[in-house]
Amino acid sequence: MKKGFTLMELIIVVVIIGILAMVGLPQFFRVAERGRAAEGIALLGSIRNAQLRFAAERGATTANVGDLDINVPAAAQLRFFGTPVLTAGVNPETQPASVIATVQRTATQNQAGNNYTLSIQANGVFQCAGGLATTCQIVRPREN
Repeated sequence: MKKGFTLMELIIVVVIIGILAMVGLPQFFRVAERGRAAEGIALLGSIRNAQLRFAAERGATTANVGDLDINVPAAAQLRFFGTPVLTAGVNPETQPASVIATVQRTATQNQAGNNYTLSIQANGVFQCAGGLATTCQIVRPREN
């Protein structure tokens, strides 16, 4: 008696693996992009706090990263995002819904559709614009 797998058994295993991959891969890519976005969200959160401290002392936010009391990494040190762009002249008390910092996602060529922009308002609300149709739903920070 010969031992081994029949062709039918092998085909069934390949089909099952294909179905599992079809279900699992999109979820994997969503989780991976959310992880990449965490870099930008954490950076924006730190910048927001520094901007609020700066505005408390001087009355408005600054556009110069060097004026802040934190070390903002250069674009070369950021893995997935470009240099942050700060908005000057925002008074967080009177303009809480104004954007005070923005970062642009710098995707590689094979991820060209995932170029998007993350912004943070003075009141701490994150905004996402651009990218693929579902990108901003994927990277949206969870509400506390």
